Amino acid sequence: MSLEKQDNLHKELDLIQSVISRMAHNSFLIRGWAMTLLSALFAFGKDSILTKPDGAYYLAVIVLILIPFWWLDSFYLFQERIYRKIYRKVIHDPEAKDRVRYDLSPAQLNDHTDSVRSIMWLDQMKWFYLSFILLLLAGIIAKMCKLL
Repeated sequence: MSLEKQDNLHKELDLIQSVISRMAHNSFLIRGWAMTLLSALFAFGKDSILTKPDGAYYLAVIVLILIPFWWLDSFYLFQERIYRKIYRKVIHDPEAKDRVRYDLSPAQLNDHTDSVRSIMWLDQMKWFYLSFILLLLAGIIAKMCKLL
């Protein structure tokens, strides 16, 4: 492989790696924002949750707010996995004749085995968000049964 082709390959791999890093960072930020928002809603609504009869509705709203964060976090992980596949494709066959250089389009991959919905139910995603949702649902049930 000539020096120019090798340099272009390194530039392309750097570009793909920067996209992968950005997706991983976005996923990390989404989890951080979800935790911050969850903590803030609990802190500001603790009187409503504990003393008022409509505290169950407040907890239900928190669940409804948490679900889009779960989906968005899964979406970024889905995108990261796609770009990891593109990275592996470039590494394994840098001289492929049917491959367009610097093409970061996920459409170039024909094997979309995962979906955002399936990634939502991976252990690393499921137990992070589902534990909070189950805790909130337990609070809703306790509030409706007048235990709180």
